[in-house]
Amino acid sequence: MEKYGLDSANFIKCLFIDFLLSIDKNIIIGNEVMYGTKRKVVDLINIQGEKISAIEIKSNSDNLNRIHEQVEEYKKIFNYVIIVTTTKFKDKILTCTTNDVGVYIVNDDLSISMVRRPTIQKKRNKLEMLYSINAKFLMKLEKIATKSYDSDSIRLFYAKKRISFIQEILILYWKLKYRDKFKLFLDERGEISNIEDLSILSSSFQIE
Repeated sequence: MEKYGLDSANFIKCLFIDFLLSIDKNIIIGNEVMYGTKRKVVDLINIQGEKISAIEIKSNSDNLNRIHEQVEEYKKIFNYVIIVTTTKFKDKILTCTTNDVGVYIVNDDLSISMVRRPTIQKKRNKLEMLYSINAKFLMKLEKIATKSYDSDSIRLFYAKKRISFIQEILILYWKLKYRDKFKLFLDERGEISNIEDLSILSSSFQIE
């Protein structure tokens, strides 16, 4: 897998997945996960216990033009925000992001170092969280007929509830989406994660 090198975001994804698994095997990881009202995509999510991290990958061949916008969108939804990058971008990312954003560096020898620990996000947005959840799933939880609410109104209904309750639903939804996919990924993985297997982590989960 080394042939891909640090110019490949997918190569770095695999390295970081292995790094996370070396710390805690009781996690669930999703790849290319859609979130929020703008329907954007985060590189990886990591569900660990009752917290969810957004993980943004910046390889040597990427640029940082959108990094501020990406980070600010992640802060609206996720408990933690993490950037994984190379020594090329280390100083610039540390300078252009706030201290609550975690930063991990992939070194030239492919080891990974944490240079800034992420801290919990306290100003998340209920609607952004709810737009990360399928509307049919929300209706099924409350046993609401689809003819009674449209996708916007069901989310406004839930937005009246406590953010801790919405957090529980978000975790439940993403666990259902990615738990089986991640187990299959681990079964196929072997000793290390491979780029060819990353697509397994991209959920095709549908709400009936």
